[in-house]
Amino acid sequence: MARPARLTAQALALAVVVGLLVLLVWRVVHNDNNGVSQALSAGRHPTAPAFDLKRLDGRGTIDLASLRGKKPLVLDFWASWCVPCIHESKRLEAARKRYGDRVAFIGVDTKDFSDDARHWQREHGISYPSVHDGNGKVLAKWGGLPIPKIFFVARSGKVVGELVVEEDLPRYLRQIAES
Repeated sequence: MARPARLTAQALALAVVVGLLVLLVWRVVHNDNNGVSQALSAGRHPTAPAFDLKRLDGRGTIDLASLRGKKPLVLDFWASWCVPCIHESKRLEAARKRYGDRVAFIGVDTKDFSDDARHWQREHGISYPSVHDGNGKVLAKWGGLPIPKIFFVARSGKVVGELVVEEDLPRYLRQIAES
């Protein structure tokens, strides 16, 4: 390849890389994801975004809006490929045994395959119901990756918190169980 042609190809490749980098920086800076996580971080307590998703066990759907006013709930976003999700889901399973009469627990399997998710639930002994958010659209409304993401929703439908540190689980469970 002649020197001018090689320099032109290198300049073009460099321009493409710089263009992609600029696009990435723009996307990060202008992230229009006004999810629940971001609202909580700003000190707000938004109403839980509604969803109506198929249950993993095939027994219909769960419509989040229809649960408002009935019981407070814990919402667990997880996936079979997520290693930290194992620990958190097992903690929630133990909490469900203690608070299950006062608090509903719902898993949201996200960005995953249904068959893998069902196998994962059986393997890890998770008995609370889960729905399937295969494309991650529901997860995006709540704050997106990374997972696990665990939210605590009062009976009124307002999101009161997100699990950030281990101590948040008992604190938020007590708070919503009393609401």
